[in-house]
Amino acid sequence: MNKVRLTLTLCLATFALAGIGVELPALQSPAQIIESVKQERHSEGFEVRLKISSIGADGQRSTPVKLAIIGQFTAERERLFVRGISPDTVRGRWVAAEKGADGRIRSIENTDKGSGAAVEGDPSSRLFDTGLVLWDMFAPWWSWPTQRLGRSERIGGKECTIVQSQSDAGSSPIQTVSTCINRDAKLSLRTQMFDSEGAQVRTISAERLLRKKSGAMAAKMLRIVAADHGTTEVEVYGGDENYAITPDTFAALRIPSEVRSQGR
Repeated sequence: MNKVRLTLTLCLATFALAGIGVELPALQSPAQIIESVKQERHSEGFEVRLKISSIGADGQRSTPVKLAIIGQFTAERERLFVRGISPDTVRGRWVAAEKGADGRIRSIENTDKGSGAAVEGDPSSRLFDTGLVLWDMFAPWWSWPTQRLGRSERIGGKECTIVQSQSDAGSSPIQTVSTCINRDAKLSLRTQMFDSEGAQVRTISAERLLRKKSGAMAAKMLRIVAADHGTTEVEVYGGDENYAITPDTFAALRIPSEVRSQGR
């Protein structure tokens, strides 16, 4: 089974593992391309460790933030657990999230560094004040009602085909997502997000790829350029393609909603 697919699609789309070397038909519909990408995302359990740096206009890098992300993406459920590793400002903090059958993403977070106070989170906010957005990692745009096939491009010497996804929810801060998919690897090389006015909100680019022992490809480094947060570099520095999920891995998602709301 092919493993991790963090599309941040990141996204969770973005950090995904994808199979390679399979000759695909020259012509495919958007639905076929999307389905192949979604299938490559499926994993009973994975872990990935990220080093995240903000880059200033002068080229200076911030102190890296290190996170551990455990995920499970199957046909029945999609869920993530993100834990802060370093520096001290994030150590002990965590966020748990899942996407429901209705496509809605809900998250629970502990921002008090181990105090046990868990509250409802905002999946559209930046994780631990980095440029990484939890919402992106679930790639919800693959389930949007309108999908169109666009032109082909070459990014980093690799050919990719644009699939444009359009939301039908007027309240969504992201209305259009354009992904350039390498169809052989079933991997997004670039994801661009736009608001209702057509202004670009974020672009996520796969800067470096690596081949895993399984023969699959993964994003080794991502670059996120956001209108509200500048440039962020995300590097994968470790992980496990076959992480064993236990009954307690996502226990935070079972906290009753009334208890979480009281924590605010």
